[in-house]
Amino acid sequence: MSKRINNALKCIPVYLWLIVFTVVPLLMVFFYAIFEVKDDGGIRFTLDFLKDAVTNGQYLDAMLRSLEYALISTLVCLVLGYPLAYILAHMEERKRNFISVLFLLPMWMNFLIRTYALSSLINEQGVITKFLQWLGVIEGSITGTEAAIVIGMVYNFLPFMILPVYTSMLKIDNRLIEAARDLGSNSFIVFKKIILPLSLPGVISGITMVFVPCITTFVIPQLLNNKVWTIGSLIEFQINGNANSAGGVNNTAAAISFILMIIVFICMSIFSKFDSDGAENGGLM
Repeated sequence: MSKRINNALKCIPVYLWLIVFTVVPLLMVFFYAIFEVKDDGGIRFTLDFLKDAVTNGQYLDAMLRSLEYALISTLVCLVLGYPLAYILAHMEERKRNFISVLFLLPMWMNFLIRTYALSSLINEQGVITKFLQWLGVIEGSITGTEAAIVIGMVYNFLPFMILPVYTSMLKIDNRLIEAARDLGSNSFIVFKKIILPLSLPGVISGITMVFVPCITTFVIPQLLNNKVWTIGSLIEFQINGNANSAGGVNNTAAAISFILMIIVFICMSIFSKFDSDGAENGGLM
């Protein structure tokens, strides 16, 4: 009994942190999405803000555009990240540790600084832009295009795809691969029947870690293409705009944020379902 109490007491700081910095902000967003605080201090229940968030054409366009960018960026990160994680996992340990640090280094840098650095590389005078112009691939600058947003998301979130997949591959028992080869399996069969299924939990984790920040980010579109509205930049604009309730709270921003949270929770539930299915099958297909 005393051990239980001691364990519970040790968890109190964690619970307090979650309540203060996670639960309370979420409840505040939900509150201001469905309640309007009047100038006289009264509170009025209304679904007008949520209705506007799901029926307003501008908001719907921004949401669909954000989903499109997030899906494309996640797919590109997966296509690039999976082979890189595979190569990294099969290197000798010394080289593997060194290159792992290189993948981690960008994550230690401030997100805003990384995006500014990329902006300087793809603007009209940027090295990447000049090189692509020399190849004849583009004529103008990449900055200000939809491709710039996808490039920015892939640039910032690619390590979040590589590391979970790499970790999953490191956990694969080499004896399984050796046994499969002894039984006559070629490289394709080994990959299909062993490596891919056992690395699937890492893939699902990587997809989640890339998709969620991609759909919610507003810094990347703002710096690389401020002509396009995404749901993140729209919420940021609403918050910095004039508040539409007493107390300086923007109910429209809260309603859009609440709808966005629902979409994120649905996507994460789908990803978790795939992950749990893989775990029930023992990681094998």
